[in-house]
Amino acid sequence: MYKYVLRNSLYLDDELQDYFNEMSKKGWRLDFVGYYYRFVKDEHVYKYQIDYTPVSSEYNEVLKEMGYEEVNNSFDGFRVLENENVEAPDLNTEFVFNKNNKMKQFKKIRYFIYPFLAGFLLWLGKLFLKDMIEIGKPILYYEGLSSLMFGVSFIFLALVLIFVTILNFSILYFLKNDKSLKRLKKLNGLKDRMSVIFYILLLVCSILYLLKSFIILDLKVIVYLLLTCVIGIVLSRIIKNNKYNSAIAAFVAISICGMIFPQVQTDDSLFESYTVKTQITIYEKKIKDTYCDYQQLDVSIKKPQYKDQILQYIIIKTEHDTRNNLNFEKALKTESDISWDNNRTSYYHYQKAIKTFNQKGNIYDNGTYEIKVLKNRIITRYKQ
Repeated sequence: MYKYVLRNSLYLDDELQDYFNEMSKKGWRLDFVGYYYRFVKDEHVYKYQIDYTPVSSEYNEVLKEMGYEEVNNSFDGFRVLENENVEAPDLNTEFVFNKNNKMKQFKKIRYFIYPFLAGFLLWLGKLFLKDMIEIGKPILYYEGLSSLMFGVSFIFLALVLIFVTILNFSILYFLKNDKSLKRLKKLNGLKDRMSVIFYILLLVCSILYLLKSFIILDLKVIVYLLLTCVIGIVLSRIIKNNKYNSAIAAFVAISICGMIFPQVQTDDSLFESYTVKTQITIYEKKIKDTYCDYQQLDVSIKKPQYKDQILQYIIIKTEHDTRNNLNFEKALKTESDISWDNNRTSYYHYQKAIKTFNQKGNIYDNGTYEIKVLKNRIITRYKQ
C-alpha cells in the first residue's frame, strides 16, 4: 500500500527531516523522494536524516557502520538517509543545514533552462493561436476548438514555468540574505499543484497531438513528436548518471526539435473541424531564381449554416496571402536592399479585407485570387 504526497518545502530541510520522521511514527516508511514523496505502509519506526556530505567510499563505510541506508532519490547534491535504529547518532546537522548546501539545490541548471523553455512554449502557443488572434470567431467554424485548446494549454504551461522560475530565484535570494523562508512555503505548495497540472496538460496535449497526426497521416508532426520522445529518453538516461531530471530532458528535447522543425503547424487543414473538408493545392510561380507559393483551396462544407462564417475566414486568409505573396514578389524584383522580413503583413478584419475584392454574383475577385461560392463548397483559385 502506497501513499503519495506532493513535494513540500524541499528548501526547509530541517522541517522536511522532521516530517519524514513523523510520517514513520504514523506507520508510513519513506520509499521515494522526488517531485513527490512516496510512502509505503510499515509499522516499524525509522529515523531519517538529510545529508549533503560529499560521497566517498570512506564516508559510506561510516554511514554503513552507523546503520544508515540511502532512500531512493531523484535529486543530486543531497541524500535522504534511513536508519532502522531510532537511537542512532545524528549526522553533522550544522553542516547539513548550512545555507550554502541548501542554495546548491536552487542553482541547478534546470532552473536556468526554465526561462528558455517558457519562451519556446509561448512561441508555440502563439503559433496555435495566430489565426484566432488575427481572424477571430470565424476560425472556430473552420478549424474547430483544437487549435485554440492547444494554444491556451501551451501558454498556460509557459506561465507555470515562469512562476516556478521566479519562485526558485526568490528562494535563492532569501537563502543568501538569511531571510525567513516560511513565507514562501504557501507559494511553493501552489507551485507544486501547478506543476502537477503542467505535467498532465503536457502529457494530454502530446498524446492528442500525436493521435491527430496519425489520423491525418501528418508525417512531419509524427517525426517531430517521436524524435522529441527519443531525445528526451536518451538525455534522461545519459546525463548526470541517470539522475538528470527526466521532465527537463523532455523539455530540452522539445526545444531541440522545435529548432529542427520550426514550421510544425503550416498546413491549414491540420486542425480542421468536422464542419469542413479542405483540399489544398499549391501553385508555384517562378520569380527570378526562386518560387512564390499560392495556396488554392477547395472547401466542402458539411453544415451550410456555417458557410457565411467560413467565407469570412477564407476572405481574410486569402487577402492576407495575396499581400504576403505580392510583397514577396516585390522584394525579389526590386534592386534595392528591401528584405522580405520587412514586408511581413498581418491579417485584416473582414470589413477591410472584403473591400479588396470585387463581387460579381457568387464570385469574389481581388485580381490575384478568385473565390467562387457554391451551395456547399467554396473554391479559391489563383488567377494565372
